Amino acid sequence: MISILGAGRSSVFLIEYLAAYCADQNKSITLCDKEMTPTAKYAMDHFNVKFSPLDLDDKDQLENLVMSSELVVSMLPAFMHIEVALLCIKHKVNLATASYISPAMAELATEVEANGLVFLNEMGLDPGIDHMSAMQIMDDIKAKGGKITGFKSFCGGLIADEDDGDNPWKYKFSWNPRNVVLAAQGQPAQYLENGHLKLKPYQRIFNETEIYNIEGYGALEAYPNRDSLKYLELYDLHGVKDMLRGTFRKTGYCSAWQIPLILGMTDDSVVLDLRPNTSLAEWFEMYLPHSEGSLQDRIRKMFNAKDELIDKLTFLGLFGNETLPVTHGTSAAIFEEILKSKWKLQSDDKDLVVMLHQIAYELNGKQTTHESVMVLKGEDGSRTAMAKTVGLPLAIACKLLLEGKIKSKGVLAPMKKELYEPILAELKQHGIEFKDRLY
Repeated sequence: MISILGAGRSSVFLIEYLAAYCADQNKSITLCDKEMTPTAKYAMDHFNVKFSPLDLDDKDQLENLVMSSELVVSMLPAFMHIEVALLCIKHKVNLATASYISPAMAELATEVEANGLVFLNEMGLDPGIDHMSAMQIMDDIKAKGGKITGFKSFCGGLIADEDDGDNPWKYKFSWNPRNVVLAAQGQPAQYLENGHLKLKPYQRIFNETEIYNIEGYGALEAYPNRDSLKYLELYDLHGVKDMLRGTFRKTGYCSAWQIPLILGMTDDSVVLDLRPNTSLAEWFEMYLPHSEGSLQDRIRKMFNAKDELIDKLTFLGLFGNETLPVTHGTSAAIFEEILKSKWKLQSDDKDLVVMLHQIAYELNGKQTTHESVMVLKGEDGSRTAMAKTVGLPLAIACKLLLEGKIKSKGVLAPMKKELYEPILAELKQHGIEFKDRLY
C-alpha cells in the first residue's frame, strides 16, 4: 500500500499518476487528510484509491498507517514531515516529499542510510524541477570541460494573461497564500553580483527589482530569494562571480506590494484583537499616520502614489466598508484572509508557471550563457500548472523508488543523474519541458 498524507490542491496530478501506476502493479493507495477535500473527492474516481480521515494528533493511527505502508508520500506542511520521518525509520518505510530538506531532516541522513532507506525530498517545482533542470545543464557543461562562471535562476507561480480580468495586481493564489504574504521576510537576501557579496533587506527587496524578458512570454519582474549563497555548496559552484535565485511576478506587482510592506500590514509578530464588524477601511486606517483627507489622498501623498497603485488598493477593498473576514490575528494573518477572497483562483482560471535559468560558462576561451526557459499554463482552477509541476516529478520519483531504480540511500534531493535524467525525460512527455538557447 502507498500512503499519501495530504489531499490539498497540489496533490491532483500526484494522485492521478500514482493511481494509474499502482493499478497496473496491483497496488492500492490510501489518501489521508483531516477531511474530504475537493481533491480527495476527485481521487475517489480511481478504484484503487481509498480515503481515510487522519487525525495527526492520534499518534497510534499515524503509526499504524506508516507501518502498513510500502511508501509514504507526505504532502503535509513541511514542519510535519519529521514526525512522519521518524516513524518511517522505526518501521523501515521509504518516504517522499516535495519540501526542502530541513535541518531536522538532514540530521536523519546517517540513520536513514544505515537502514537502507530512501527519503526523497525537494521533488516538486521549486525545489525540484529547478534543481534537476539546472544540474542537467551544468553537468553537461562540466563534462565538455567548461567552467561555470555565473548562475541565475528564477521561478514564479502566476496567472495566465487572459485570466487577469479586472484584477490590477495580475496575481491570484495558486500556492500557499501565507508564503506569499510573508515572502522575503527574515534575514536579508544574500547573493553574488560580479564577484561581490550583496545583502538586500526586506524593506528594499520589492522596491529594487529587475526586469527579465522571457522567451515565449514577455517581461516579468524578479526579486531575490533569501539565501542564494547556500547553492554554491549544493550545486558545487564555488568561484562563480554571480549567484542569484529569485521569484517572478508580473510587472507592477512589486512596487504596489511595497505599500502594505512599509505600512506594516505584513507584520506577523503582534496579535490584534479587533472589534466585530471592523471594516477594511477602518483596519487599513490603523496603519496610516493621522492627517486630514481621504484614505486615497493620504496614500497618494505618503507614497507619491499614481492612479495604478490606488487602483490596486481599491481592488482589495481597503478604502471601503466591507467587513474584515477575521478580526483576531496578526496583521499578516488578517491581510492573508483579505487577499484569499480577492486573489482566489476561480474554477475556470488558468494559472502559469515560469522558470528561467541563465548559466554563464567559459569553454575553449569563449564566454557563453546557456538560457533555459519553461513556461507552463494550467488547464483550469483545479488542474493547475502549479499542481502539475509539484505533483508529477514527485510521482515519477515515487515510481522509480518503487521499481528499485534509485540506488542511492539516505536523505536525498534530485541533484544526481539517476534521478534527474529519467524524471526530466518523462516530464517532457507530459508537456513540462525547457526551451534552450545559447548567447
